[in-house]
Amino acid sequence: MTSTLSHELKVACEIWHYNILNEPVWFSKLVENLKYHMDEKSVSYALDTLTDWLIVYVKYGETERGRAGCLWFIYADVGNDMIHELYEKYWKAERERKE
Repeated sequence: MTSTLSHELKVACEIWHYNILNEPVWFSKLVENLKYHMDEKSVSYALDTLTDWLIVYVKYGETERGRAGCLWFIYADVGNDMIHELYEKYWKAERERKE
């Protein structure tokens, strides 16, 4: 079964997954991980929307290769509980099926 989540919520769930693991997540990593669900432009639009909704924010930091990049995070006080619930209910199984 394919997830019925919107592009925005898929992106938010993917960011939440990496935030919980304390791993950095940046745009190209999101695009790579979500390539079976949406294209690069959809990921970009989803990030814009999530930023407008104050669900995600960006901080500059180090990527896995030691380069500087924009790292994405879920606002703890606004979206954390909602995204966690969506992740567990809809996205976790979908994500594990693709790995």
